[in-house]
Amino acid sequence: MENFENTQPLEELREQAAILKNKLDKENIVNEEVLRNAMRHKARTINNNAWISVAASAFVILMAFTYFPQLGLSLWFSVGTVIIMLVCDFFTWKYHKNLNQKTLNSDLLTVVKTAKKLKENYRNWLKYGILLFVVWFIWYAIEMGRNSQSWKEALFTILFLAVGGALGMVIGFRMHKKVIDTCDEIIKQIEE
Repeated sequence: MENFENTQPLEELREQAAILKNKLDKENIVNEEVLRNAMRHKARTINNNAWISVAASAFVILMAFTYFPQLGLSLWFSVGTVIIMLVCDFFTWKYHKNLNQKTLNSDLLTVVKTAKKLKENYRNWLKYGILLFVVWFIWYAIEMGRNSQSWKEALFTILFLAVGGALGMVIGFRMHKKVIDTCDEIIKQIEE
């Protein structure tokens, strides 16, 4: 009789352990789903920055064919500007193409690797982007100097562009930093 009484609490403990294990398994599934939803939101934020960059590039390309000729800038300068913008668009696409739904639904290690790669690419691209802008700006200044009616007009437009370029660089750097910070958040969330 004592044997039966001793096994009953043991059975209850096994049942409670099974219930607890089941609850923990469900909690892990919920936690992973919350993590994946947060990653999707962060990936959308990152990719929205890419779309904003492409839209700004499209605006510059439009200006190269409509406004630059009115300023007396050469066709070579307009074509060069378009090529620079298309190169920027290509690298934006290249860097962001792997941050997609397929990657976000795969294993978390792949997501971390993708976020780290995007972060590294963005850090490297900053150097090239600044160099491209400096080359383009010098080319613009030379074109304006040769084609302006007076040196005052040339200086005014160059200074106007310098202010616009500085503002664009501030906005671009903030977007750049946001992408890197968001990648860091993704990496940190997954590694915890």
